[in-house]
Amino acid sequence: MRILKARLRTLAFDQKGAMAVTLALSMLPMSLAAIGSIDLIRGLGTRNHLQDALDAAALAAARSTATDSIEIQRIGRAALALNMGADAAVNSTFTLTKEGVVIANASTVSPTWLYASIAGSDLTVDAHSEVTRASSNVELAIVVDVTGSMAGSKIVDLKAAATNLVDLVVKDQQEPFFSKASLVPYSAAVNVGSYAELVRNKVAPGTDTNPGSQYFTFTNARGATKTFPSSTCVTERTSPTSRRYTDVAPARVNGRIRNPAGWHYAGSENGCLTSQIVPLTSNKTSLKAQIGALRAEGSTAGHIGLAWGWYTISPNWKAIWPGESDPHAYGERKLVKALVLMTDGEFNTAYRDGVIAANSGSGSGSAENHIGGDPTNGDPFAQATKLCNAIKTQGVVIYTVGFALKDPAATTLMNTCATDADHVYLPNSGVALKDAFRSIGQDINKLRISK
Repeated sequence: MRILKARLRTLAFDQKGAMAVTLALSMLPMSLAAIGSIDLIRGLGTRNHLQDALDAAALAAARSTATDSIEIQRIGRAALALNMGADAAVNSTFTLTKEGVVIANASTVSPTWLYASIAGSDLTVDAHSEVTRASSNVELAIVVDVTGSMAGSKIVDLKAAATNLVDLVVKDQQEPFFSKASLVPYSAAVNVGSYAELVRNKVAPGTDTNPGSQYFTFTNARGATKTFPSSTCVTERTSPTSRRYTDVAPARVNGRIRNPAGWHYAGSENGCLTSQIVPLTSNKTSLKAQIGALRAEGSTAGHIGLAWGWYTISPNWKAIWPGESDPHAYGERKLVKALVLMTDGEFNTAYRDGVIAANSGSGSGSAENHIGGDPTNGDPFAQATKLCNAIKTQGVVIYTVGFALKDPAATTLMNTCATDADHVYLPNSGVALKDAFRSIGQDINKLRISK
C-alpha cells in the first residue's frame, strides 16, 4: 500500500513536471515574440529620435548662408550630431539642390536583445527629410569712392573687398531666385558712358555760354573767361527743383529730355573719370573685370555716386537700362534691394551749370577751374542726406562704409545715411575694409534667406 502510494506520488510528480516543461516550451515562442516586440519598439523609438534630429539638422542647414553642398553637409552633420548625442553612430548625407531644397538622409543602428541573432543583421533605422530654403531675389548697388585719395594700397584693398562682395552676393545659380549687382564708381562726377544721351540731352555742336553744347564758356571764380569741353560724365540733377532728390527717370518728350542729369564740364583738373557705371547684372566675370580696372583720380562728389547707385536699382529707370538690368518693383515679394555707399573722405565737390562751384571744399581743384557762384543744389553732404532719406523710404537697405575717415562730417553722414547703426562700418585698415565688405555680403545673404 505504501509502495502504491509512493508510485502514485511519483507518477503525480512526473505528470506535474511534464506539464511544467510543456508549459514552458509552449511559452517560449511567446517570450521570443515579446522580446522581439520590445526590440522593434525600441527600434521605432530610435527611428523617431533620428527623424526629429534629422529634421532639426536639415532646418539648420537650410537656414544657414551656405551655398554649396560641401558646406551644407558640414553644417547638417554638426547639427545632427548635436541632436543625436556625441556617442551616436550615424551615417548621414546633406545636399542642396539648385531649387534651394536641402535633402537629408540618415541611418543608425538601434540596440536590440534578440533581433540581430534571429535576423542575422543589426536593426538599422532610416530617416529622410527635405527643407525648402526660404530665399529672395537680390538687387545690390555697389557705390565706391575712386578719388585721388584712394591711390596706392587703398584702391588695391577696395578692389579686393568689392570683388569678394560680388562673389558673396551674386550666385552662380540664378534660378529659381536671381541675384544681381550694379557698380557705380565716383570721383568728381559719375561716368555713364553710352547712357549719356539717354539721361541728358544730346550735345549740341559748337560753343555756347549756356550748358548743353560741346564747349561751355563761363566766368571762373577769379573773374576770367574759361571754356571747358563736355564729357560723358554727369553731375547733380537741378531741374525741376521738385525732382532733384527723387528717382524719377529722365524721359524724352517732343525731342527733349525731361528730368535730365546735370552736364559735366572740366578743364585739366577733375576731368571725367575713366571708370564707367555697370547697370545691374548677374555676370560676375564682367563685374569683377570692371572692379579690377578701377583707377584712383579726382575729387569727391559722393552725393552724385549715391544718386546713381539708387538709379541703377530703381524700377522707375527700367526704360533706361537694358533688359537684363531692369530693376524690379519696390516692395515686390521675395526681393531684397540694397545699396552700399563707400567713401574715404569729405564730399568736397558740388556743381553749378556743370562746372565745379566756387565754394566747393578743399581738394576740389583750384579757383581757376571753378565757376563763379555757389552750387545750385547747395552743400554735398546736405544733398547726400536728402538722397539717403528718400532711398530708405522706398525700402532699400543702405550700408555705409567710411574707410579711414578723418572728416567729422563724413562720419556723421555714414551714421545718418545707413539703415541703422548695425549697417554702419568704419574700417581703418585694408584688412578691416575687406572684413566690412565680407560682413555686408554675409548680411545680405541672411536677408535673402529670411526675407
